[in-house]
Amino acid sequence: MAKNLKFTEQNPDSAHPTYKRQTFDKKDGHLKDVQDSLAARLRDGDRQAAAEVVEMYYKQIYLYMRRLGHDRQLSEDLTQESFLNAWYHIAQLKETKALAGWLYRIAGNVSKLYWRRHKGKNTVSIEWIDTPEDRIIRTEAGHYEQLEQLRHAVAALPFRLREVIVLHYMQHLTISEAADAAGLREGTFKSRLNRALRLLRKQLP
Repeated sequence: MAKNLKFTEQNPDSAHPTYKRQTFDKKDGHLKDVQDSLAARLRDGDRQAAAEVVEMYYKQIYLYMRRLGHDRQLSEDLTQESFLNAWYHIAQLKETKALAGWLYRIAGNVSKLYWRRHKGKNTVSIEWIDTPEDRIIRTEAGHYEQLEQLRHAVAALPFRLREVIVLHYMQHLTISEAADAAGLREGTFKSRLNRALRLLRKQLP
């Protein structure tokens, strides 16, 4: 079965009937204008803009925490902490910085800090919430018998490798978007992604 396993790079233009992609499409000028306007208002200290950002991004960041291996309650706590950190460090949001990527980077750092403080704590089983499984893993026969093993294998990866898998394959960010969210150069991101995929292939039967 393992020889039939194929991990596919996320196509930013692909669609799935059960999942509405929530990353920002560069072709959607209106959405980008909204994002830029929010970022500018945040830099000006507009608290209403902060509330709008939470409303717009809360689900994405919460799912990101869940997929990084945190349980439901902790994911809620870390998501709230991420938005608080974003507000406290709003001066670091530069005009050329994409708002979504900046928020993901803050959330990733919050999660990373948690794992450093709780080294003995295990990750929980990753949930593929609202995620079409065929974006993550495909088999020639079209079966998904190994999805449960894949979930455990991803959860067992070191954080920096788990992070790139989650950003690209589960949060549906393009390589460029995911690299920005992780605070990495694209070449470094691709290298980590390839390493993570090699480890996953070895662990799956």
